Amino acid sequence: MFNFVFAALVLTVLAGLLMQRRRAEQHSRWHERPLALIGAALTVGGFTVVVWVLGVFAGGLDVRETCELTHHTTYDQAWRDRTGADGTSYFPLANACNEQVDLVPAWVNPTIVVLVVLAVGALALALFRIACAVFRRKELVSS
Repeated sequence: MFNFVFAALVLTVLAGLLMQRRRAEQHSRWHERPLALIGAALTVGGFTVVVWVLGVFAGGLDVRETCELTHHTTYDQAWRDRTGADGTSYFPLANACNEQVDLVPAWVNPTIVVLVVLAVGALALALFRIACAVFRRKELVSS
């Protein structure tokens, strides 16, 4: 699954670079256009949802069978109940077989954090650009 997410990220970056190169001829910067920032935030938000879903369903439908048959380890229900690593939390994602084996890959939670920060940053910058454009128009009208 990580290969799928990584390939999608690489293709998105390459498509963005190609779009940037084609628009560079027009002398417009993508980070100065609010619509492009909102599109970037939506794209990053989509990747965040994909990574979160991969983490949520990392244990499969039957966690006991996944632990015993795929990871060849024991399933400890008492430990899962005691620690809360039973896959019921929305974040951070944890779905453990026992103390040593967690079914959620280690890269999922940090990736979610980075993608959320990027999406929120892009939306904040878009709102800032919109506010600057509105104030600039008000100054032009009042003078």
